Amino acid sequence: MDWLTTLPWGITSEEHLDLASARRILDEDHYGMEDVKKRILEFIAVSQLKGTTQGKILCFYGPPGVGKTSIARSIARALNRKYFRFSVGGMSDVSEIKGHRRTYVGAMPGKIIQCLKKTKTENPLVLIDEIDKLGRGWQGDPASALLELLDPEQNANFLDHYLDVTVDLSRVLFITTANQLETIPEPLRDRMEMIEVSGYVENEKLEIARVRLFRPLYKHRRDAVLMTIFEQLI
Repeated sequence: MDWLTTLPWGITSEEHLDLASARRILDEDHYGMEDVKKRILEFIAVSQLKGTTQGKILCFYGPPGVGKTSIARSIARALNRKYFRFSVGGMSDVSEIKGHRRTYVGAMPGKIIQCLKKTKTENPLVLIDEIDKLGRGWQGDPASALLELLDPEQNANFLDHYLDVTVDLSRVLFITTANQLETIPEPLRDRMEMIEVSGYVENEKLEIARVRLFRPLYKHRRDAVLMTIFEQLI
């Protein structure tokens, strides 16, 4: 009962679908990545026409450390949605998604219900990390539970085993990340639109060091001579 009374029934954030503002936020947060930014802006433009961001799930894939997670955070900021992240890497227990039945000691709702309680809104942006590393065990198939979570035909009546009542997740914007596509279960792949996030080349890394690391130090009036030396070194 405590969980039911703390969920944000009918409470949503006012979504922003402003292309100029979204472009500014993406540029502030990420250097380069023009192809990725273009695809995100197309997604927002289509959402403007439709009046909703619900639809195909975006999946950002690429090597570790290229900014996939921070891109999702920037999208949440651009859309004025609360942000929540959880990883499914190595997950083999379906209860992590669907919740534990109350007969179990230490039973808890699933991640998505925990998300709604934490964000206090029905329409957060939820990043599901490492979707290519799902496990499978005797506790059930997390991939099937994720499919139910991501499917717009089903998630309006998502049943969490702990709550034992259906919850409407149709307003949640889901985004996923992966390192590789081959290990994502095919039914999940079919639900997602893949966007590659490639690593930075050497000259881009140098420019990021100049723009993101050194110039803010100038702005805060740190040792300008030392910063000049650092810039010459790179």
